[in-house]
Amino acid sequence: MAFWSWILQVLVLLVVWKVIHLLYWNLRKALRSPSVFLSMVATLVIAVLGVVAAHVWHSAWSEVLLVGVLLGIAGGEYEYNRGGDK
Repeated sequence: MAFWSWILQVLVLLVVWKVIHLLYWNLRKALRSPSVFLSMVATLVIAVLGVVAAHVWHSAWSEVLLVGVLLGIAGGEYEYNRGGDK
């Protein structure tokens, strides 16, 4: 049973990661603001979520959700910044 729970956690992590990534990236594109302040806020959110993830190890599911959100925001920020350089 633990194996199936682990597989489900991996799937949930991937889905949350990609959904947050797409939402964040599209929000940044819609704002069309190359603001340094917005990039700093995104970095702050990533740092805060990283610290929260380090302290909230109450269950495996909270870890999966926090890491998924963290990776989604980081991926969206990276994708936005990479696209803006062209």
